[in-house]
Amino acid sequence: MDSVWFKPELAEAIMKDNDIFEQIPSVVTDIITGHVDLTQVVENMSAVLTHKEPENREKGMRYYTQLLQELPNNYLTEMQIRFISKFYTDRLKDHHSVIPSVLAGYLVLMNMKNYNVSHSADFLATMYREVSCQSQLRQDRYNIYMIINKLLDLDAEYCKSLGSDFVYGVISAMEGERDPRNLLFLFNFLPKLLHTVSIGHLVDEMFDVISCYFPIDFTPTANDPVTVTRDDLAAALGPCMYALPEFGEQCVVLLIEKLDSNLRVAKIDSLRLLADSCSTFTGATYGPFLKALGSSLNREINNKSDDEIRMASHKALSALVAKLATIANTDQSFETLIKNILIVNQKAIAEATTVSQFVQATKVLLTTANASKESCVVITRCMVPAMISYYEFKTSHRLQIASLDFVGDLYDIVKHWEVEDLVKAQVSEIPQLCLTAVSNPGKDFQISGFKTLIRVKNVLKSDLVLAFVEILIHNIHHSQDTEILGVSVEAIHAIARKHPELIMSLVVKGKCNLDNLMQDKTDLQKRLHLLTNLASIDEFTKVIIEDILKIITAYDKETNLVVEALSESMSMASFYTTEKVVQIESDHGLIDPILTWLFKEIPTSSQDTLVHGYTLISNTISSLPPEKQQNILSKHTSQVLEKCKANDVYFLVLESLYSPLHQKVYSTSFEEILTLSLKVALNSENDLVRTKACVLVAHLLNKAEHGQQFELLYEVLKNQLSACSRHDEALCPRLLLLYGWLTKALIFRGSDMFVFWLHKIVRTLPKAEYSKNASESIRIIMTDFPEYLSSKQHCRTSILYKQRMFETFCSLMEKIDEPTSETKEDYLLSWAYVLAKTPSVILNSNANKITPILIDALVHDNKDLLLSALDVLCQLIKSQPIAESLQTVLPRLINLTKYVKSMDVRIKSLECLYNIANTFRTSLLLPFKQDILLDLAPSLDDKKRLVRNMAVRARTRWFLVGAPGEDKNN
Repeated sequence: MDSVWFKPELAEAIMKDNDIFEQIPSVVTDIITGHVDLTQVVENMSAVLTHKEPENREKGMRYYTQLLQELPNNYLTEMQIRFISKFYTDRLKDHHSVIPSVLAGYLVLMNMKNYNVSHSADFLATMYREVSCQSQLRQDRYNIYMIINKLLDLDAEYCKSLGSDFVYGVISAMEGERDPRNLLFLFNFLPKLLHTVSIGHLVDEMFDVISCYFPIDFTPTANDPVTVTRDDLAAALGPCMYALPEFGEQCVVLLIEKLDSNLRVAKIDSLRLLADSCSTFTGATYGPFLKALGSSLNREINNKSDDEIRMASHKALSALVAKLATIANTDQSFETLIKNILIVNQKAIAEATTVSQFVQATKVLLTTANASKESCVVITRCMVPAMISYYEFKTSHRLQIASLDFVGDLYDIVKHWEVEDLVKAQVSEIPQLCLTAVSNPGKDFQISGFKTLIRVKNVLKSDLVLAFVEILIHNIHHSQDTEILGVSVEAIHAIARKHPELIMSLVVKGKCNLDNLMQDKTDLQKRLHLLTNLASIDEFTKVIIEDILKIITAYDKETNLVVEALSESMSMASFYTTEKVVQIESDHGLIDPILTWLFKEIPTSSQDTLVHGYTLISNTISSLPPEKQQNILSKHTSQVLEKCKANDVYFLVLESLYSPLHQKVYSTSFEEILTLSLKVALNSENDLVRTKACVLVAHLLNKAEHGQQFELLYEVLKNQLSACSRHDEALCPRLLLLYGWLTKALIFRGSDMFVFWLHKIVRTLPKAEYSKNASESIRIIMTDFPEYLSSKQHCRTSILYKQRMFETFCSLMEKIDEPTSETKEDYLLSWAYVLAKTPSVILNSNANKITPILIDALVHDNKDLLLSALDVLCQLIKSQPIAESLQTVLPRLINLTKYVKSMDVRIKSLECLYNIANTFRTSLLLPFKQDILLDLAPSLDDKKRLVRNMAVRARTRWFLVGAPGEDKNN
């Protein structure tokens, strides 16, 4: 009971002893436990609260506020809060030094559970009257804004009842605010306020106090601990500018004025504001300003040097058209705008002499059409006939092809808005235009014409089908160009979906001669590819698949071509859905004849000719549900295992059966298969077979159910591998390959056991005879293989495995010996494989650790190593980890700009040099400027255009280092 807060001497202690503030938690403990009453504590400090010296009153209020902050928010009763609220309100009239503690303390009161908003009326009125917000420090101004915000959150209806006085107080408080943190808070708060409380006659005043900040012109200071960027402020200010429909006219006038300025950020912010404002303002708001808006948008949308301004202009145009479309039936504004857009861009198209000029104009029309259903109809009705005429009269084949692409894009928009019936007369003419194009034997015309036809297939009339088929089949028979062949097959497929009967008679039974397929060997592979593609369409499936399977069963010497075509077509998910594959297997039994054919061919054929058979089995089984997969395994496993024991090449069949299984599928033969897989992985002399064995081991471990199933398989694995001789030098490379796949399988399933196998790989890196194999294992772990350990094969995949791999790899690498000259390259290559796939956030946070590794890698003559190192280095430059190593890094990068073995290395090294010049402070770069400019000169004459382009960019940026007007702190 000797504590000072129990005595009247508390006031004296607050005035003279600063350490008394550190005892506040003890005071609060005594208050809560009932050893002392809050009222008694306040009475004991009354002398300091009413002291004649402002300095002491400030200490008293600060002590009182901190005391309230430490109290639980449910401790004070409503009556106590009302009393304290009145006291704090009275203190607002005190000396300016007392005000900060009053504001902070009242904010604490408002967060109390029993606070009643009715207590705030006097405080708010007094604060508005007595406290000049902009005369306070930043934190105190922030507390004022927080009090207003808290009041709105607590009781919006009460704030509404205060009327315009409440709003005027907000305007007065924020007027003149300059601190970016406070502004960001206000910009986020104001839309909520404006949507809740009516501002009455204060529309002009509110807009003026908001719009004075538009556009945001602000550069954060380098030493600001809480950085607010210009983009943060600009993004938050926008919604304030269009928060109310009443702001419409003033806002549009302002954004037009700023859009016509020479300031880039003003243009971008104005365009974004125009686009976003359409969500609030009515269509009529923009009517009086359409001429000015159209002129400004047309100017900026044709900006040739700034992609960001151009994209923002398209977005603004789209929003404006969509808004005016809502009043198209009652106002002329929409019609006026669309007519002006058509006139301007039709003229631009007619005068275009290059594809880029043509595309620039058509992009505006496409943006307009895509904005609304009404604009789509108007643009389509006008432009499709115009493009047909344009194609006929234009002599430039590039512009003719561009016009085909344009009408295809336009039709896509028509489908999006579902207005085909409204423009039927126009779009039905597009297939005839496509036919005119594909009748030209030129490759570009054919590809563009068929691609457009594929897009507009729904309006293709039957009377044109024969003409298209004649050209398409001619391509199938005679063209050797893979691109033309591919688009021709796709075009026939598209026509078949629209007119299946005609394609069945003209192509399947006619030109491709399905009934006599194998007797006519002419262009057999091309015809097979076409037929297997068409088999994905329901009307064709039964006819084609049954004949294809008859050919496979007949064991013709050309059967491998049939299997290849079927495998390639069924691998195309855009044609063969999972459901379609399941249907084919269920109705026609695809796997059995393929397996029978493989068993017959394996002893006498090379694996290259059979690979499509394995792929076809794997992809088919992958699509099947678990129960069907289980049935297939039960039917074929015994036979395949027997054949594998006699000849390990048959293991490729086993892998294709078991790798694509669902996780739910389990067989008692899994342990036997795992044992066999390990044996094959370590002993087979066939590289492909060994790799497939490793893959199957990885799949089995990855998919095994958690618990007993996984533990059993893992135990089999460890027992088998523990029996391997560690001194067998021929076995070590194969073991390392297996370890790589094991690590990958385990880290993908989220198992910590991957560390054990990764450690085995890492500790081999310092050994010259195995370092290359170890680095290859690391590559396997970090590489994404679409055909292995992927979701398509129903494997477990962890999205965080790259982060875990980086962290574990780093810790393991710290424990191994330093690499020798013989192993250094493989050591760095292993790092490169890991770093290349590590997320940039992780790289940036570990920049100082990995930068020396990247710098070391730049001197090695290894393309893969150099590309990975340069790619990561480019990402890290922004965090400036190489600032102290420029003297070493720059000469190495310059040397790589002349690396003759790889264009990509030259480009990436030039990109790094550009990033350095664009990131580092001028004072750091100036000592190197002249040497770099001289050293970059040869790259300007590089034989590759892409290298020359990057060299110009890099050299130009270095030339600007230290130039007048450059930010010296950049």
